[in-house]
Amino acid sequence: MKDTELKKVVIGILKEIGLEAKRIRGQNNLRTPDIKAWDKKDKYIIELKNKSDDPEEVKKYREALKPGKIVGKTTPTGPRNRLYAIITDGVNQLTSYDSEHTTFHIIWIHTSGRDPSLLDNRFRATLFGTQYLFSTQKGTPTWTCFYFKESSFYSHRNELDGAILTYLNQSQLCVQLCVNTLSPYYRKFSQSFLYRSLAKGLCNPEIEILKQDKNAWIADCNYDRKEEGRILKYLREKHNLDHLDIMPMNQVEAMMILPIEEK
Repeated sequence: MKDTELKKVVIGILKEIGLEAKRIRGQNNLRTPDIKAWDKKDKYIIELKNKSDDPEEVKKYREALKPGKIVGKTTPTGPRNRLYAIITDGVNQLTSYDSEHTTFHIIWIHTSGRDPSLLDNRFRATLFGTQYLFSTQKGTPTWTCFYFKESSFYSHRNELDGAILTYLNQSQLCVQLCVNTLSPYYRKFSQSFLYRSLAKGLCNPEIEILKQDKNAWIADCNYDRKEEGRILKYLREKHNLDHLDIMPMNQVEAMMILPIEEK
């Protein structure tokens, strides 16, 4: 989907749920957000990011594929620096337009390509800094820990209120609102019309803790996120565990080209 088409689609979705919305015109060659939206009570500015597969990675993958040869690929599903930079660029556009944070700041990230669901998951992990954890003591296989790693929501907690993630699953558009619970505007945002309208597709750590029956945690400590050992120690003590460790998660796939037999 091209950027111009994405803008039309997003404006259409916002109007469909009951908001007024229109494009933001550029101002003196300054980079601005793409859309502003409003309802009777609140206002929102939205920066769109349209992300697909890396062309260089696709090229290398295709070159490796030969008839009869199996090509394997392992992709980390956790936070990624490259995606963090994309989000930061969007935050800069939001703050340059509204430095006083007079409206809610939202990034809308649409993913596409060969596996848009995977890319969507990686953006979500980058927003929340999620990490899977496990212990040999408990029966629970893993815990999802929010804000464990360096995250866009933590770094930009004063500038970013939420992110809307979308991708096409066949012909159906999947939509999820990710909520920055670290934002000083979080409580107010959680009462907004946009939040309520997308309540069925929320990713809110505070709700996830209740929904997952204690299988989700929040690393609510102020340690540097590069000091994983200190964060693990904090969580071990908080949850009365003798053992706790990280579990790196990857998506593993294999592909091969099969020759077409002519009848």
